[in-house]
Amino acid sequence: MDEENRQNVRYEEIGRVISPELCALPGILDNISATGCKVHFPVNVVVDLESEFDVKISLSRSPEESPLQLLCKPQWVKEYKNTTQIGLKILYSPDAVRLNEFISSLQELSESPFPEIV
Repeated sequence: MDEENRQNVRYEEIGRVISPELCALPGILDNISATGCKVHFPVNVVVDLESEFDVKISLSRSPEESPLQLLCKPQWVKEYKNTTQIGLKILYSPDAVRLNEFISSLQELSESPFPEIV
């Protein structure tokens, strides 16, 4: 993929994305940062780049926790083989503290010389 201009480091992460305003089917989180995320949906989605959407993300690392709630605005959309990738800018999150803690934990994991053993 092309090198993208980022304000913050994006961390590869998998999670379930729920945003009925964007798509009736759940999507998948591909990566996340403190200011944005990339998600994809298993169908073609028509996205209004001028709208804001409520997005809930259930993180694979903490499935017992409630989903992160984010207010996002699409920055770009790419359709590829009957899927839709969307780059979202996080405008606001009532779960900002949890989001920042999660990003900090991903940063620590990425800097660790030893892989995480589960």
